[in-house]
Amino acid sequence: MMARRFWTALAIAALAWAGAAAAASAQSAAAPAAAPSDPAGPPEDKSKRGTWSLTIENDIIAGTDRDYTNGGLLSYVGPGNDLPWIGRLAKSALEWTNDAQTWHMTYGIGQNMYTPEDIVSSTPDPNDRPYAGVLYGSIGLAADERHPDGDPRRLDVFALDIGIVGEASLAEPTQKLVHKIIGSERPRGWSEQLGTEVAFRALYERNWRASKKWDVPIIPLETDITPHIGLALGTLETYAAAGFSVRIGEDLSDDYGPSRVRPALASPGFFRDVDGFSYYLFAGAQTRYVARDLFVEGSTFRESAGVDLQPYQLDLQAGLAIQVGRTEIAISHIARSPQHDGQERWSRFGSINVRTRF
Repeated sequence: MMARRFWTALAIAALAWAGAAAAASAQSAAAPAAAPSDPAGPPEDKSKRGTWSLTIENDIIAGTDRDYTNGGLLSYVGPGNDLPWIGRLAKSALEWTNDAQTWHMTYGIGQNMYTPEDIVSSTPDPNDRPYAGVLYGSIGLAADERHPDGDPRRLDVFALDIGIVGEASLAEPTQKLVHKIIGSERPRGWSEQLGTEVAFRALYERNWRASKKWDVPIIPLETDITPHIGLALGTLETYAAAGFSVRIGEDLSDDYGPSRVRPALASPGFFRDVDGFSYYLFAGAQTRYVARDLFVEGSTFRESAGVDLQPYQLDLQAGLAIQVGRTEIAISHIARSPQHDGQERWSRFGSINVRTRF
């Protein structure tokens, strides 16, 4: 019942945002084009729109409250080749890595929280992961390389996440507020959370995209597969990753799928408008070799609670995305293999992403 109430409320909120954005999109599309003498000027250049994206992840869908228990990310991807001075400077230093025609600036602010399995006890189990939270900001570049016909070929992502761990992350009041709203158990061990420290994570990811259109009677289906690799270095996390995602649907947008909270299979989030309605199903897997995880092993520069890391990890995900005009909502279910010694079961959590272009 608790999980149903939470996800129902979250879905209603997401659909409300998606509906409002879709209505605005439809209204814009229905408006008559401006005549040459119209003081309103020429029609809008859609390539100048940026993309706003909101991602909420929570394990209540599995009826649990442990390990990676909640994550939220609000991000913005700027229009292609509309870079501020810091973006132009970074681009000039990175252009040798690819032949991308279009570069996007990316920004984000997010919060993650992690808890042991027993959140009722005020004395956390020393053999389980510690309470921990992080509030972080992200800045990066996405280099979008295309085939001569305009179809996506490769995407390189460079990003830097810098955050604050400990009380300043606001993970404790956030979780307590959510639990109060949904009538869940009050977490009692946050007084033992990891201490305050500034932490960072530098990221590089490369995605390749291959797509195909199927001639199916009545329903024009398309599919694509996107293998990817990734590397993260920092005090938050250090890992190497590889995986793939597959999509099948109608009128697939020429992008790389919905956004997720890292270290999951992620995408910058930019996409294109569609005329009317489109949808796709997606699934994917990512394997990681993890050398450092602050949220499992504990603080970087001081003695703290922590447990031994499971270095080989795997994520599996599947979901559905629906797009109307310039707004998309995606819902996915994720299974994550144990991250530390003593964790006997896989973690399961849900993700909702809403993105729209303005």
